[in-house]
Amino acid sequence: MNKDDLTAHPQGEFFNTQADRLQADLQNFTRQVASCDKLIRMANISLNQIDGRIAEAANVEARAAAIVEASAREASRAATEAANKAVAAAVGQLTAASKQAELVCSDLQRAHGRAALWNAGYIACALAACLLTGYVTYRIGKSAAITPDLERAVAVAEEHETLLRKASDKEKKQIADILARKPKSK
Repeated sequence: MNKDDLTAHPQGEFFNTQADRLQADLQNFTRQVASCDKLIRMANISLNQIDGRIAEAANVEARAAAIVEASAREASRAATEAANKAVAAAVGQLTAASKQAELVCSDLQRAHGRAALWNAGYIACALAACLLTGYVTYRIGKSAAITPDLERAVAVAEEHETLLRKASDKEKKQIADILARKPKSK
C-alpha cells in the first residue's frame, strides 16, 4: 500500500468526499454573495431614482410657490390700482357734489338746514357708488389676474405645503439633503 495514495486508504475516500462537499458549499456561498451584491446595486439604483423624483417634486413646489407669489403681487397691484381709481372717482364725485351743494345752498338760503342734510345724503350715495365701483373693479381685476393654470399651480403648491408641514423632522432633513445634492451626470 502506497502512503501517498489517499484513495487507497479507507479514510482517504472520506476526506475526498468532505473536500468535494466543502468546495460545493463554497461555490454556493459565492453565488449567494454575488446575488446579494446584485440586489444591493439594484437597491442603490432605485434609491437614486427616488431621490431624483423627490428633488424634482421639490423643484416643482418651489416653482409653484414662485408662481403663487407672482400672482399675489399682480392681484395686489390690480387691487391697488382699482382702489386708486375708485378714490379718484370719489374725489371727482365729491368735488361735483360740493359744487352742486353750493349751488343748492345759495338757492335755498332760507332752507339752510335742509341743504346740509341733502349734501350729506348725496355724499353718502357718492361714497356708496365709489365703494361699489371699487368692489366691481376689484372683482374684475381679480378674475382677470388669475388663470386656471395659476389656480392649478396654487392647488399643487398648497398640497406640497401640506405634505411638508406633515413631514417629520427626519423626512424634512432628507428633503434638504436631496435638494443640496449635485445632480449626477449621465
